[in-house]
Amino acid sequence: MTVERIMNKDPVIISPDTPIGELRRVLLNSGNTVILVIEEDEAIGIIGDRDLLRPNSECLTAQDVMNTKIINVSVDCSISEACFLLINAGTSGLPVVNEDGHLVGVISARDIISGLVGDEGVTKVSVESASIYLAMTRSREYERYWLDKIRSYGYRGAITQVGASADRLAAKLRESMIAAAAALGVISEDPREKIAVSNAVRDAFIQLSVSNLGLGGGFKMAAVRGEGRVSVAIFGRFGHALVDGPEQLAVGYSII
Repeated sequence: MTVERIMNKDPVIISPDTPIGELRRVLLNSGNTVILVIEEDEAIGIIGDRDLLRPNSECLTAQDVMNTKIINVSVDCSISEACFLLINAGTSGLPVVNEDGHLVGVISARDIISGLVGDEGVTKVSVESASIYLAMTRSREYERYWLDKIRSYGYRGAITQVGASADRLAAKLRESMIAAAAALGVISEDPREKIAVSNAVRDAFIQLSVSNLGLGGGFKMAAVRGEGRVSVAIFGRFGHALVDGPEQLAVGYSII
């Protein structure tokens, strides 16, 4: 299989001075995971959804957050070669050019997984299972893999990490997950959708606190939305007395 078969033939293209707020809106509305930054008909940067998760970033533009390491591939580039370039170059996507050097598309990890899933007829995992797999990832590469796999199922996913003392842990888990879910398009600014995520976090936290009451800790959380519901998985360790204790996993869900 070549990239021409599964590439995104209608990539999102913006200028270097596009505000970051507009970038988030474009990504959310387009359903894409990468944006190409174009100047004088040439790709000068590429932006992935994780590039937009920056604190105090509202004054930034595309030029401030884009990855300037551009690697073009031809339409007849193999999928295995594209995978190798994506992983080793640390980029969100690869612009695809024709034999004349003209931009004809872009390929991301999501496009590759979607193509392979479509070809192989892989059975889709549940929303709850997807949130568990995502929360338990232990590297950036594996995070990207599961985020893209989740999107290939038609779901939306987000990850965040939280560490807090016992008196703040529940609130921090809820606040951090809602913020990440909103930033990555898992939910909108609709209060009802935020409440659904909050309820899912609460359910998972209650499961954890039954055996670890009164302890702070550090956790990785994932939210996955699909099929009319949102699932939140919390994975990590409680601190203080159980700093060397076993890892904990809990899952909550809510109708959305």
